[in-house]
Amino acid sequence: MKSYWKYMWGIIPLILFLLITGCVTFEEKDTYYPTEGEILLYPEAAELRDAQPGDLFIVTQNTVEDVPLTSRLIHKVAEMSGEAVVSVYVTTQTTARVSLLPIPGWGTPVEVPGSALGSGFFIHPSGYLLTNNHVIENANEIKVMTREGEDFKVILVARDPVFDLALLQVLEADHEFPILPMGDSEDIGVGDLVIAVGNPLGLGHTVTQGIISQTGRDLEAFLQEHETEQDEEKRRILYIQTSTAINPGSSGGPLITLTGAWVGVNTAGITAAQNIGFAVPSSQVREFLDNIRTGNGEMVTAETE
Repeated sequence: MKSYWKYMWGIIPLILFLLITGCVTFEEKDTYYPTEGEILLYPEAAELRDAQPGDLFIVTQNTVEDVPLTSRLIHKVAEMSGEAVVSVYVTTQTTARVSLLPIPGWGTPVEVPGSALGSGFFIHPSGYLLTNNHVIENANEIKVMTREGEDFKVILVARDPVFDLALLQVLEADHEFPILPMGDSEDIGVGDLVIAVGNPLGLGHTVTQGIISQTGRDLEAFLQEHETEQDEEKRRILYIQTSTAINPGSSGGPLITLTGAWVGVNTAGITAAQNIGFAVPSSQVREFLDNIRTGNGEMVTAETE
C-alpha cells in the first residue's frame, strides 16, 4: 500500500502539470470556407416567401457620386451610418478533447461552452439584418448590441455557407430600426473611397477608411494557384478587395461608400499583409436575399440541423 501511495504522489504533480500547460486541444476547423452547398432556410424564412424586395431590404440608386472631399465628409458618413451597425455576440458549443497525455488524437471528446463576436447591420426597419455565416455558425444564442448600447435577441432566418452570409431578425421588435440602403456593387470602381464599420476585437463601434483596391477578386482561384480549371457554374464569391482595415470582429459589418450606401459585407483580411481586406459584394448579397424570397434553398428544422 505504501508503494502505491508513493507512486501516486509522484504522478499527481505530472498530471497537474499536464492540465495546467494546456492538454485540452480543440478540434481543427476547415482552413477555408465551403465552396459547395445550398442556402439553408430556417422556419422564419417562410414569412418571406414571395415577399417583395422592399419587404426585406431597402435599395438606393445613389451608390457613388462626385462630391467635394471636405475634412468632415467621412465624419458625416460615419455618423449617418453608425446607428444601423450592431455588434454581434454569439454563444456556442465547441468540441474539445480532454487528455491527460499530450498525444494528438487521444482523449475524450467533450462539448465546451464558447463565444464568438462579429458585426452586422440593419437592412430593413422591421429588424432584418446581415452578418457573416462564420460569425453565427453553430450558435446556441445570438444577441446584437447597437451603438447606443441597446441589446436585442435575434433569430436565424437563413444562411449561405458558400457566400458566407447570414440573415438575422430581431425578436419582438417594438420599434423601427435605422437602416443602411443597399447600393449596387457593379457601380463602384478601383480608387473609390469607402469606410468600414464594425466591432474589431470586441472594442465596440469602430470606423476605418480606405479605397476600393479591386473588384471581382476570385480567392478560390488564388488559393489554388490557378492549378485547376475553374467551373463556371460553381457558386463562389467574387470579392471586393479594399484597403480599409478589416480585423477579427469586423466580419459582417458594412462596406460603405461616401453616399452612405453599403456595397459589401466585410468578411476577411490577410493578417500577414497590410491593408488587404475582402467584402462580399452587394450584387451577390442581393442574390442570397432573392433566393430567400423565392424559397430557393434547403429547409432546415430542429431535427435536420
